[in-house]
Amino acid sequence: MHQPPPGSTNRPEPEKPKGSIGRRYAKAAGSEFASLGIAMGLAIALLAVGGNWLDNRLGTAPLFVLLGVFAGFAGGCYSMFGRLAAQRGRSEDGEADRRK
Repeated sequence: MHQPPPGSTNRPEPEKPKGSIGRRYAKAAGSEFASLGIAMGLAIALLAVGGNWLDNRLGTAPLFVLLGVFAGFAGGCYSMFGRLAAQRGRSEDGEADRRK
């Protein structure tokens, strides 16, 4: 396969599975991304609710809600990055096995 020169934006299209395997692959990828979004939303929501509870107990109006939202977003991003890195590693391992 012809490799583009470094820095080029002309990259070959990745091969897509065909037939029923392709549809299953697409569904699996879609559910993986949906679970990432749900995990991010839950992290933000749970920490915001916890922050609201602390604000009500301590009388520090929006302080802990905001900290909870930011901490939930940071934790969700960290989790998302880890899961996507693991997914990428699995796909690169699969490509290496197919090349052998």
